[in-house]
Order: sequence, then structure tokens, then C-alpha cells
Amino acid sequence: MGVTSGLAHLFESIGEVLQGAFAAVVAAFSFVLGAVADVFRGFVNFVEGTLGFAFHNFFILGTFAAVVLGYMLYTQQQQRRGRVSAAKT
Repeated sequence: MGVTSGLAHLFESIGEVLQGAFAAVVAAFSFVLGAVADVFRGFVNFVEGTLGFAFHNFFILGTFAAVVLGYMLYTQQQQRRGRVSAAKT
């Protein structure tokens, strides 16, 4: 009885070792896939945040661009008027 139970425990232990090795390989692949998914999710959140910022501040940025463009046009117009008035005198 002792020999048969010893052999049964030996084969049971070998099976558990193989099951543990298989579980470790599956866990490693799961970890790698989870890490890749987390990096992708982080990138998507970054893009979403950046585009959300630009979209929500579109009117503020547009107003700022219009003010800069208006100032540039105004200064160009003042420079032309300065040359024309100097040429008339």
C-alpha cells in the first residue's frame, strides 16, 4: 500500500509541477498583453485629452488668432499710410 500511494503522489506532484509551469506561461502572456493594452489605453486617453482641450477652447483660440491677425493687418495698413502720406507731402 505504501509503494502505490508513493507512486500516486509522485505522479500527482509531476502533474502539479506541469500545471504550475503552464499557469506561469499563461500569466506571463496575460501580463504582456495587459501591459500593451494599458499603453494603448494611455495613448488614447492622451489623444482624447489633447483633442478635448483644443475643441473646448476652440473659440478662445480662434478669438486670440483673430486678434493677432487683426493687429498684423492694422500695423501693415498703418505702415502703408505712413509711406503714402510721406510721398504726398
